[in-house]
Amino acid sequence: MVKLNPKVSIIIPVYNGANFLAEAIDSALAQTYSNIEVVVVNDGSKDNGKTEKVALSYGDDIEYYIKENGGVASALNFGIQKMTGEYFSWLSHDDLYERTKIEEEVRYLLNQPAPDSTIIACNSVALFENGIKKKEKINHVVFNDYFDIFLGASAKTGLNGCSLLIPRNVLIDSGGFNINLPVTQDYDLWFRLKDKCKFTLLDRHLVVYRHHDMQDSVLKSDTSLIAGDELRARILRSVSKKYFANFIRASKKNEKWIWESYSTYKSMGYIKTSLEILRLSADLSPKGSIKALGEVTLWEGIYRNHGYATDTSNQSVVKRIEGLEEFSNNKIYLGYVSMKRMSQIGSYIESIKNDGLGFFIHKAGRKLIRILRKLV
Repeated sequence: MVKLNPKVSIIIPVYNGANFLAEAIDSALAQTYSNIEVVVVNDGSKDNGKTEKVALSYGDDIEYYIKENGGVASALNFGIQKMTGEYFSWLSHDDLYERTKIEEEVRYLLNQPAPDSTIIACNSVALFENGIKKKEKINHVVFNDYFDIFLGASAKTGLNGCSLLIPRNVLIDSGGFNINLPVTQDYDLWFRLKDKCKFTLLDRHLVVYRHHDMQDSVLKSDTSLIAGDELRARILRSVSKKYFANFIRASKKNEKWIWESYSTYKSMGYIKTSLEILRLSADLSPKGSIKALGEVTLWEGIYRNHGYATDTSNQSVVKRIEGLEEFSNNKIYLGYVSMKRMSQIGSYIESIKNDGLGFFIHKAGRKLIRILRKLV
């Protein structure tokens, strides 16, 4: 039985984050929902006490803990163990909440049929170093009705972990975040929770997340690419042929969405994810089969440059895709080698397609100015 005014714990893990931490804490303390606690977990920062100084300046307004460095997953798990609220809300030290984030999500939660087994998500706003903001909108139909496919295949707009409101009990029962996954601990947990809870989207932009040069996705870009590709491909492998067929036949927009996602992942160098989308699409319709065949032929040409010499003349499209996936696993991971160059060019192309040429030029111009200032 969920209370009408459940307590929400906002967990802020931080490592060497004195530059943004105060803004994150301020946004948490400024929530219009009153029944909250703010828990800051210092994951063994090594910055001569700068991060700790920021946290301690808030006194009793927050709960502050310091632990040995173990990574963001361990810091989040630590916070989950220490929190006293019924619901968990993650806030990265470099991100921000809108003032009504918790209030709106709790209200939406209480209107759900089973609030004690529901996870609420919302949309996010990207904040770039040059001050430009860009609203990102999740496809709510795919998210709410086909969450497995969304989690594995949504390329343009993903699920921001800081947007979620999660019952603490399901986090405890699931074992929390996997500390052995340095960059995919979030999506791994959402994938494990999908059978325990219903993920539901509140179509509001309530989280602001920063793009900057010191975030893990930039510092660990190679690791993020490989691990992210592996996880998404694994998620898509769990999708049954019947479930995917129902998704495609539900709306023509869904088929368009999946091929747009394929194109984006391919340009980003997410090889295995791309191949899994092809595998799922291959047998659904003559159009899908023909398109998948053409794409598989292109992939085989790329793979042959890396020693792929399998005779595929008498194989089905699906068998040919499976052969490519097996080669990727056992030989050279192309997303890390030759496709790395394609990935950078592809990301620029996708940015122009998604955001428009004007936004791309504005963003690139601001970045060039910052680089020149550093050189002066």
